[in-house]
Amino acid sequence: MITRRDINRIALLAAFPPLSARANSRLPSIRSLQLVVPTPPGAQPDLIARWLIGPMSQSAGVPGLVLNRPGAAGAIAADTVLAAPAETGTLLLGGLDHVVYSHVGSNRRPLDPFVDFVPVAAVNRDTWLLVVGRDSPILSVRDLIEASRRSSLNYASTGEGSTPHLVTVRFIAELGIDATHVPYKDGYLPDLIAQRIDFVIAPTPAMMSHVHAGRLRALSSLTDERLAVARDVPSIRELGWPNQVFFGGLFLFAPAALAGRATDLNQWLRGAIQAPEIRGLYQQAGIEPVEQDLEQVRIAVIERLRTADSMRNAVFGRNR
Repeated sequence: MITRRDINRIALLAAFPPLSARANSRLPSIRSLQLVVPTPPGAQPDLIARWLIGPMSQSAGVPGLVLNRPGAAGAIAADTVLAAPAETGTLLLGGLDHVVYSHVGSNRRPLDPFVDFVPVAAVNRDTWLLVVGRDSPILSVRDLIEASRRSSLNYASTGEGSTPHLVTVRFIAELGIDATHVPYKDGYLPDLIAQRIDFVIAPTPAMMSHVHAGRLRALSSLTDERLAVARDVPSIRELGWPNQVFFGGLFLFAPAALAGRATDLNQWLRGAIQAPEIRGLYQQAGIEPVEQDLEQVRIAVIERLRTADSMRNAVFGRNR
C-alpha cells in the first residue's frame, strides 16, 4: 500500500535524480579520505572502517584516516561530516539511524539521507544475536520469558531510539517479556559480561568473538536459518517466532557537497571489499559483505527507511 510518505519520497527522488546522472557535474576535488564512525574504537563500524580506509585511500591516491565521533545517537558524527570542507573527503560510515534519527527530539530539523547526504555504498548486511552473560541462569529464549515473569529484567542498547533499542522492543513485545531499557552512551559489554545487564540483542559480529571466548552465551540468532559461525545457536524462526527475523547493516554516506564524486566513492569502496584480504577479515568476523551500485544502494536505503519508520511508529507513536 502506497502511503503519503511514499508519495513524498518519490517526489523528492524525482527532484534529486539518480546519482549517476549527477556525477557528470563539476567534480569536487578530494585531497584525503576521512571515514567518520559514530562509535568508540573497537566497535563494529570502527573495525570495518579501519579495514576499508587503506584500500579505499590507495585507490583514491590520497591519505586516509578514521575518526571516532561517538555520542548523541550519531548526531556528533553526522554533524562532523556535514561541517567538513568537501576537499577533505569526509564520509560517514554508520547506520541509517545515525543520519535520519540522530536529531529527532532536538530543536533541529531531522537530517535527510537524500538531501543532506548522498548514500554512496552499502558496507555490509548484519545478522543479529540475542545474548546473555556466560554465568547467567538463562539458558534459552523460553528461560528468558519465564525469568521475566518472576522479576523484571533489563536490557542494554546503544541509545534511545537506536536500531538495537527498536529491535529489542519489538522482540519483547511479541514474546511478552517484562524488561527495562538501559541506554548506553559508551560500551555496555563490561556490564553484560558481569551480568549487571540481563540480555542484549546486537549485531552478530559485535558479539561473536565474546561468545567464542566464553564470555557470553548466545540464545538465538534473529535469522531464518542457523548461522554458519554459530551452528549450535537456534534461529528465531525455528524457535517459532518468524516475525522476529531481522537484518541490518551499515552504509557509507557522503555529504551532499560530494554528490559529484558518488560514482568514484562507490567504486573505491566496492574495490576494497573485493580485495581478498578484506574478504578474509569479513569472513573471519562473521560479517556479510555487500556490493551494490548506486541505484541499488539508493533503493536499499529507501527500504530500510520504511522499515525503521514503521518500528519507530510502533515504539514511539511517531517516526520523524
